[in-house]
Amino acid sequence: MQLWQLLVVVCAWWWWSVLIFTTWTGGQVQGANTTLRIGALFAYNTSIGNEARTAITLAVQDVNANDTILKDIKLEIRTSDSNCTSFQGAAAAVDMLKTNVVAIVGPQTSEVAQFTADLASATQVPLVSFSATDPSLTEGSNHYFVRTVHNDAVQMAAIAAVIELYGWREVTAISTNDYVGVNSIDALSDSLQLVGATLGFKTLISPDVEKKDMIPVMTELSLLESRVFVVHVQPRIARMFFSTARSMAMMTTGCVWILSEATTGLLDDLPSTDSIWASLQGVVGVRAYVPSTPELDSFHARFKQYMQSSATSSLLSNRAVMNLYGLYAYDAVWMVAHAIENFVNHGGNFSFIPRPPIADDAGGTTELASLKILEDGDAFMEQLKSTQFEGLSGPIGLNKFGDLEHTDYEIVNIFGTAQRVVGYWNNETGFSQNPFVFNSSAPPSPSRPPSSRAAEPPPPKLQDVIWPGGTAQVPKGWVVPKNGKPLLIGVPYKVGYREFVDINPNRTMFHGFCIEVFQAALTFLPYSVSYKFEVYGNGTNTPNYDDLVEEIVNKRYDAVVGDVTITTKRSKTVDFTQPYSASGLVVVVPTKSGGSNHAWAFMRPFTPLMWCTTGLFFLFTGLALWILEHKKNRDFRGRPKKQLVTTLWFIFSTLFFSQREKIKSTLGRAVLIIWLFVVLIVTSSYTASLTSILTVQQLFPTIQGIAGLVTSNVAIGYQAGSFVAEYLQQLNVPKERLVPLGTMSEYADALQKGLVGAIVDELPYVQVFLSSECAFMIAGQEFTKSGWGFEFDKSGWGFAFPKGSQLAVDMSTAILALAENGDLQKIHDYWLNAHDCTSPGLVVDPNDNELGLNTFWGLFLITGTASIFCVVLYYSRLIWQHHKTYRDEEFSESETLSSRASRGRSFLRSLVSFIEEAEVAATVARADASANNSQRKHRDRRRSRSSFGDERVGSGRSDIPDHHEHPDHASDRHNHVMDRNSVI
Repeated sequence: MQLWQLLVVVCAWWWWSVLIFTTWTGGQVQGANTTLRIGALFAYNTSIGNEARTAITLAVQDVNANDTILKDIKLEIRTSDSNCTSFQGAAAAVDMLKTNVVAIVGPQTSEVAQFTADLASATQVPLVSFSATDPSLTEGSNHYFVRTVHNDAVQMAAIAAVIELYGWREVTAISTNDYVGVNSIDALSDSLQLVGATLGFKTLISPDVEKKDMIPVMTELSLLESRVFVVHVQPRIARMFFSTARSMAMMTTGCVWILSEATTGLLDDLPSTDSIWASLQGVVGVRAYVPSTPELDSFHARFKQYMQSSATSSLLSNRAVMNLYGLYAYDAVWMVAHAIENFVNHGGNFSFIPRPPIADDAGGTTELASLKILEDGDAFMEQLKSTQFEGLSGPIGLNKFGDLEHTDYEIVNIFGTAQRVVGYWNNETGFSQNPFVFNSSAPPSPSRPPSSRAAEPPPPKLQDVIWPGGTAQVPKGWVVPKNGKPLLIGVPYKVGYREFVDINPNRTMFHGFCIEVFQAALTFLPYSVSYKFEVYGNGTNTPNYDDLVEEIVNKRYDAVVGDVTITTKRSKTVDFTQPYSASGLVVVVPTKSGGSNHAWAFMRPFTPLMWCTTGLFFLFTGLALWILEHKKNRDFRGRPKKQLVTTLWFIFSTLFFSQREKIKSTLGRAVLIIWLFVVLIVTSSYTASLTSILTVQQLFPTIQGIAGLVTSNVAIGYQAGSFVAEYLQQLNVPKERLVPLGTMSEYADALQKGLVGAIVDELPYVQVFLSSECAFMIAGQEFTKSGWGFEFDKSGWGFAFPKGSQLAVDMSTAILALAENGDLQKIHDYWLNAHDCTSPGLVVDPNDNELGLNTFWGLFLITGTASIFCVVLYYSRLIWQHHKTYRDEEFSESETLSSRASRGRSFLRSLVSFIEEAEVAATVARADASANNSQRKHRDRRRSRSSFGDERVGSGRSDIPDHHEHPDHASDRHNHVMDRNSVI
């Protein structure tokens, strides 16, 4: 082979190898001056699309001109028009993926993103959106979708925080009927629940709506009670919507309008002469917070120069700054550039491989099947999610879901022709009046749900907001609809108890305690409410109150007024006001006389515990006196049996103050005087109580309360239509034992004739019944005031309103005002105190006359403390005297060498001996001193008489011994004491 032939073969082989390699890798070869293609997918004919095209172009120029990133790689941008439609967007994405782009900046809308995300997952080519905000995009399996714009769930959490800050409870939402609108409003509903508010109503508007279609929408909104509106629509729809709202007087005082970033993020694009500013006065909005930096100012200057020097769309020709979505698009390109840099530095290679072959029965070859797969797409995607840098829009960093880590918003108030910033919000720290300070060097915090809040002190208030109508006063967020339709209020038509609800036969006049309270509360509202009462029931049978409350849920009534008890079951479907009358269940039974003529009536003044305690303190006090007296007092010495009998006789004699033994010690006298005071009080109380029991006629219930009623087999009456029957069945009372009754006369007849053994009803009804029926009484105590179907924080009667109704809140405030000024009590006295039962002996509890330990525990505490103190002081004094007596004595050598145990036993024996000897010595010393004094006095008197008497008689009598002067008398007495002491 000739040389030139060899050269031809080598060149052909080299050219074929290069061709095959570039075809295999799609031309994306990393090396000197390598070019990588990235795609950009947006709508050319929209404001956001034109802004994004300019931002992406400038970003690619900046990346390629920057020597610190992608030194040997240049980016090439390929754009495609999605036209904001899913079909065209998907087709444009397919065409773009055929060119082997390594990433796609976009798409612009959430609808297009839903389709193209599947293509990205199939080809492993990342999508980096700058304006698709649908929360569901990062909640599913779209692993290759990330975004540099905030998830809508975050801004909905910011809106919910504003609603919580001002205390509004019900919100109406308006959004477009598309992916982003529906899913974002669902996120708003979730956020509202976390702050204690509700989404009462939502209106979905077609994306293709015209201005003429706004009038029915606004008319529907004007009929609602809630005046807090959250609007999440595009600027084109917002212009028509707020123009219609202004023309229909919906932008006046009392209304609250909150705009999402979908509109506020683009308002800065509009000139001050735009008519939309006049329609948005007083509107509050949220938008992402973009910190002001020198880089951002420099970019805006460059952007303005670029606009003036280029012949781009007329939509941007007069612009001086780029809107939020343009900044997001610019940062999206830089995110891709940083990810490529990290990916290449870690040895990554952008190579594309064909898709696996499709089975023959799969439908044949398709255009989608020809798309190649980015071989290291997973590794490139991980680099993309871990990228962090300072962008023009703020810190850029993604969480594990592909959303922005930093969630910082500013709260704006539209006044004049500008958006005035009134505060800032962050999902970590809540509200602030100062901008947030970012630290890009600090690692991002762990991902948190958008609506979660850090445990911080209450957020400070925002700056003053100018609300619709030009007022700075915070709107209530609720009004009575001005549609000429009064509130339809259901009123139960009861058979009995007309004191509470009284309806005339032609059903046109409504009176009674409940009606008057409602009408009085209305006068305290800061607005007028037109209403109309409607009778519920036929007047023959009392209606079921659960069914009546359910009519509010069924939209038949706007409220229910009457003697409606607040129960847990009812509170789950409606909202109640604060109770205007306390309530609880009681048991009504016939009375019976007796109780004072049985054999054990004398035991009734004290409870069993009181009897036992009194007996124990008798024994305890006797023991204390024995300890203090038996060593000094001869009456308390002797054989053990004699000491026991003497002590018991003495202490129980104090009941009648007839004790004959004398107390000689000071401590014993202190204990005795306190004990006599206690005995005086206890015996006096016993005498008074027993006298009352024996002399006053007593009435006792035939059944001792709810516990005895449930375990018995008697029939139980209840008021027809009330919840009592259901409650008793919860206590395992058979339904066969329950007898419905309607009126007070039926109550009395049933009890007197024995048709029922007891009646269970609410306390207000029973009070009215017993005011005229004196033959019956309440057995036991009131029960079910909390629990067993009752609200724990509210119990009683209340007015019912639909769930989330602001009128229920305002009426609660009005009822509290009624109670504070005394009007509520006056209404109660007027309607419910018409009768007075003067029959004596109405007893609520048969044990009320018994005196218990809770009445005398203070006395027992005093006497017990005094006794213990005196005994301790007595023994302490003896021990101290023993120590003083023996402290100078020396032990013998054998004692010194003895064990510690022996010395201890010796000490105890000496202590006991000392106590014994000390007491006896003191007694003997006093006896000897007394005898000597007596003998000395007698001898002196004898001498004085002998000096004047007869000497014979005196000498004769002097020889006769006198027993008073016997010299051995004192000795005998001393021996006698010692002998008895030894016996003891």
